Amino acid sequence: MTEHAGEELVEWVDDDDRLIDVIPRSRMRQENLLHRSVAIIVTTTEGELVVQRRSDTKDVYPGWWDIGAGGVLTAGEEADEAATRELYEELGVHAEPWFVGVERYDDDHIRELCRVYRVVHDGPFTAIDGEAAEIRVIDTAEFAALGTAAFLPSSVAMLLHHVPGFARSSPPAAARTMQSVQRIEFTVEPFVEAQPGAHVTAPVDALQAMGVTVDIGPFGSSCDVDDEQVGAVVAAVATAAIANGATHLNLDISRVGEETAEP
Repeated sequence: MTEHAGEELVEWVDDDDRLIDVIPRSRMRQENLLHRSVAIIVTTTEGELVVQRRSDTKDVYPGWWDIGAGGVLTAGEEADEAATRELYEELGVHAEPWFVGVERYDDDHIRELCRVYRVVHDGPFTAIDGEAAEIRVIDTAEFAALGTAAFLPSSVAMLLHHVPGFARSSPPAAARTMQSVQRIEFTVEPFVEAQPGAHVTAPVDALQAMGVTVDIGPFGSSCDVDDEQVGAVVAAVATAAIANGATHLNLDISRVGEETAEP
């Protein structure tokens, strides 16, 4: 954003995303009020992740690394338009990102309802508005070297599980324990054989964007995930299906085995 914090108007919302009031951004920050935001995850065609270090003039978490581009929605701004704008302003990318879901985050500095988007792009990347002090394209090894503690906490909590290959690391065998594997099966209606609409394909795309392998059958789809992923997977399926016009969604979750995982 190019406006001064005290001049920019944002929308204060309740837990159900209903408007409470239009207020100055400065008040939102001072009182840590729940607001709307967008975040865009950018990966390259080789599967690398584009990250940026926030400028030292940011009003919250200055100088921290961020997994996605994005920011606070101004009053009356549509999320899709904001995502496209923020992508260009922060990384210099002209593209239309696709929507993958809504995330919620709360801490002592930030309370936000974030519309999350993804885009695949190979750059070049340029900080047009100066909000990024540095931009890097990193692989999983470089990400591990930086460590999640170097990244904006909300960014890690809301975005990391949407990044294929980066969401889960492989801890040493000695540090692993057993945890359940859950099979999630889902069907989305209306159903037209051989003619799946966006309400059917969007949930699959959302899970694949999270790095989840989906088995697509003639009447429904399924995936196997560990306990920690169940909530995010169910939320991603429901959000994508409903956002694209589904009239009925059926979900079935069953335990199918165990796998080794970090305790």
